Amino acid sequence: MDDEELDPKEVPEVVPDKIKSSFNYRVFAGIAILVILFHVGISYVLTGDDADTAVSIFSMFVPLTLAIIGFSVAKKYKGTQVFGRAYLALSFGYLSIFFAEVTYAVYDIVYDIEPYPSIADAFFFLLYPLLLTYLFMNIKFFTPKLGIKSKLWIILMPIFVLIAYSILSITAGEISIFEFDFYYGIVFVYAATLTLAVAVVGASIFKQGIIGKVWLILVIGILLNNIGDLWYYNLELFGEYDLIHPVNMFWYAGYMFVIYALIKHKKTL
Repeated sequence: MDDEELDPKEVPEVVPDKIKSSFNYRVFAGIAILVILFHVGISYVLTGDDADTAVSIFSMFVPLTLAIIGFSVAKKYKGTQVFGRAYLALSFGYLSIFFAEVTYAVYDIVYDIEPYPSIADAFFFLLYPLLLTYLFMNIKFFTPKLGIKSKLWIILMPIFVLIAYSILSITAGEISIFEFDFYYGIVFVYAATLTLAVAVVGASIFKQGIIGKVWLILVIGILLNNIGDLWYYNLELFGEYDLIHPVNMFWYAGYMFVIYALIKHKKTL
């Protein structure tokens, strides 16, 4: 990697060819069970305003917890060449989701104002550039020059997803390509899939390294969030989203997978 040396805090004294730790599939199962039980609870146990309040609180709590854990990881690697600053960007990204959920709840529950589109969207969108900052900082540090296949993937994958999303959205209902909501949603869809594309490249780079499985877990989390994003913006096109919609499960599960990735990274290095 040119003449740049890795910081001792960022790479262990002896770096194995492959990470020794394995996935804890009980964590995966626990995340799935927790998310499903919560959705069942708000759908069949709670009703009306109680269900909406529970969703809002949970939607704030999970990304806030993620951000706090992220800041603790950033603090551990403070002063290092990449991990400290990278995890700081990631933590601020999910903190912005917390502020987005607070703003969304104020619009929707406190003032009974349609929260889409609203100022909350600015906080939701802020996750993407901050998460991309985290991803590119890590990738550039460990692999200064990307190969042509990686570059093509980053360019073409979001475009293909965007085309597919547009076709499905237009053919699924009476949606005009001239509608504001259509283009408004496309901006978020592109940003989300671009983030996923970069994360996949990172996972392919680190797959045999010490943080390989951490990145794979992170990619799973981002993928789940992206599925939620694509589904959500399609729902908003037709005015079909509400606070107890099952699309929320993808966001919750995605955040929890990222939390698991952060904890695993902190224990691995």
